[in-house]
Amino acid sequence: EIGVRLVGSEMCIRDSTRTLRYFLVTAQERNFTKAANKLCMAQPPLSRQIKLLEEELGVTLFIRNSRQLQLTEEGYFLKQQAEEILLLIEKTEHQLEKMGNNDYGTISIGATESCGGSILPHLIEGFHEAAPHIRFQIWTGNSDEIQERLEKNLVDVAVVREPFNMEQYDRIFLNHEPWVIICNKEHFLAKRPEGVRVSELQDASLIIPIRQPIQNEINSWFNEIASERNIFCLYNSITSVMGFAEHNLGVIICPESAKNLINRETLTYRKIIDPVHESGTYLVKKHLQLMATATEKFWKYVEHQTKSNPSKYKESMR
Repeated sequence: EIGVRLVGSEMCIRDSTRTLRYFLVTAQERNFTKAANKLCMAQPPLSRQIKLLEEELGVTLFIRNSRQLQLTEEGYFLKQQAEEILLLIEKTEHQLEKMGNNDYGTISIGATESCGGSILPHLIEGFHEAAPHIRFQIWTGNSDEIQERLEKNLVDVAVVREPFNMEQYDRIFLNHEPWVIICNKEHFLAKRPEGVRVSELQDASLIIPIRQPIQNEINSWFNEIASERNIFCLYNSITSVMGFAEHNLGVIICPESAKNLINRETLTYRKIIDPVHESGTYLVKKHLQLMATATEKFWKYVEHQTKSNPSKYKESMR
């Protein structure tokens, strides 16, 4: 299998990772000579290593009938897997070096886009004062992407937003935040400082998250009041549709923490009221996961903070 080669009864991980690095650099450079130069080795041995890898796997990874190498479908798949395997190996080696030392380590955190900019600073600020030598890696994406990274152990913990299937995860509740709209300051809904009723949204072009569970939730708001809705655009990244709101193409429905991302010269936000709808956020990890010392220390810190003064802690993340 890729990543582990058996010789006798020992696993030659070093040889396997070196071969994966050779392949990955070649896939990035699309040229054996350039890849060999980058790897500080001669070109013929590199070509032989790639050929041996193809023979071992029983697939063709590159199309060689042009001046520039082209990845086959199998090559694209291996490239994606190799990136994740090497990242996981690097992370594992680093954690093993630091394991047992409470003062050092790196914590990898996945977070949705809005949580990354609003909740994470509050989670990390106090912890950093207590453990200044612990470092962080932050990965952002939607909840589905973050869940995939959790399952592949590419992040240690994650900040996620409901709706999210919590069955396989340990979790710490962080806060509830209301759903809001973001719109151009000249939009008619911007004239509602007290908030926007769901019924008023039927007259607006709506820009909503692409995740199906959230689409279902938003649609249920309108179903409850038997109201029409005009879904103009679906988004995966809220920053990618801010320009739509600035040009008055529609209003964005999003959690309140996204207000930290807006250009306040052209955009504003209004809470959705009557009825109020809220979204819960959680810090999660895989159930019964064995954590590195630094990650465990961070988990216990957040758990203690949310239990010792929950109202103050949750309010600080607004």
